[in-house]
Amino acid sequence: MFRKSWMSVCLLVVCFCRLGYAGEIAVISTTDYSSGNLAVLAEGASEAQVDVLPICSDNALCSYAGDLYVLERYGADNIIKVDGDDLSPSGVAYQYSVGNGANPHSIAFVSAQKAYVTRFGDTKLWVINPSAGSEAAFKIGEIDLSEYADADGLPEMSAMVLVGGKLYVGLQQLDQDNSWTPLDAKVLVIDTATDAVTKVIGLEKGNPQAMAAFGGKLYVTSGGSLSDSTDGGIEVIDTATDTHAGVLIPESDLGGNVGALVMRSATKGYVIVGGYVQDAEGNWVPSYVVRPFDPSEGTVDAALVGSQAAICMGLGGDGVLYVGDRSTETPGVYTYDAADNRIAGPIATGLPPNTIAFVGEAGAVAVEEMEQGTPSAFALGANYPNPFNAATVIPYTLEHAGAVRLCVYDGLGQHVATLVQSVQTSGRYVAQWNGRSDAGAQVASGFYLVRLETAHQSAVSKVLYLK
Repeated sequence: MFRKSWMSVCLLVVCFCRLGYAGEIAVISTTDYSSGNLAVLAEGASEAQVDVLPICSDNALCSYAGDLYVLERYGADNIIKVDGDDLSPSGVAYQYSVGNGANPHSIAFVSAQKAYVTRFGDTKLWVINPSAGSEAAFKIGEIDLSEYADADGLPEMSAMVLVGGKLYVGLQQLDQDNSWTPLDAKVLVIDTATDAVTKVIGLEKGNPQAMAAFGGKLYVTSGGSLSDSTDGGIEVIDTATDTHAGVLIPESDLGGNVGALVMRSATKGYVIVGGYVQDAEGNWVPSYVVRPFDPSEGTVDAALVGSQAAICMGLGGDGVLYVGDRSTETPGVYTYDAADNRIAGPIATGLPPNTIAFVGEAGAVAVEEMEQGTPSAFALGANYPNPFNAATVIPYTLEHAGAVRLCVYDGLGQHVATLVQSVQTSGRYVAQWNGRSDAGAQVASGFYLVRLETAHQSAVSKVLYLK
């Protein structure tokens, strides 16, 4: 029985891994649904290193603080932590169970000592210590979501996103006893300080697949029923008020069932859309493409050239989009630049790809804001890449909660763009700038100043934009 959760992808902030490569690398989990493995693709490489680490066939990847986390899902029900400097079997730090039948779907990291795990096959969201030295110390708490279960007794928790001190958890709410019929899907808001559910946000469409936060909004792909390619779409949640802001683009406009989601900027995101079709031999095969969309206008563009059976995506720190493709004849990874031109692909990954995570010097930002524990000081970090010509990531740290403003100015001190203007809790954050003004105009090549301001502190850094 197919269900849309197979398209979900876990995308988080990641750090440094070598494997003999300089710069950032993409790590791809692969599967033929009977066995699984890891493949590694160095930045700019045309060939991947395959069969790096055998894993369960139902798998997903997350990365944090220099380490890779492998979620072994249905039937395996565990999490493998792998040293980011050694993604071979010798680099495995632990393999801890998350409970029989739990089917872990994603991990969201608050710090090196606290993270959350959605358990698709259970009613309890686990709180774990990713740095635990023993399995007994791995689980440090749980959040009972049984009151949000649907007719089959499960809430079907899956995708998660952290925004500041809030955890957003998507509940697919599929009636497994009735052909996986999607019911009234929800997004829960959980306070990471108290682990209490503070808000329940109803979705207009059913079966949330993936979520990405950007610019004070949470974008959710709601897939609806697999048999109906018109009952879902991209929905929006306002993270300032935690209210549903409507359907941005329905599936009828997107051209198929929706899956994975990646945000590049305030005016550009990517979504996987499609369905299953019969080939010449009568076999049902996936036909999924990647379509860019403009979240500011609610419009969608033509599919990227190349990938025809896309299953997962990831945006590298250098602005390159990686797309995992499960085409029957030539499965592998495609890469695209910021202008959506194909750079390479398909690059073979051994078994067909399933999910993508990034490790390396630049790291990959898949959410606009991510709290990583209590900060030690106020700081505006160095942007990366720098210089840049597509988009650059700007990290910053807040020592105290309060009003925050992050802006870009030209060399004459004239205001160019406001990247952040909101009230935020203490923590570590990242913002992105795509080289455009608030009006959407592309700026000229040259140096620009980024200024971070709070009520009591400020900091300035210099960035170089090259067309």
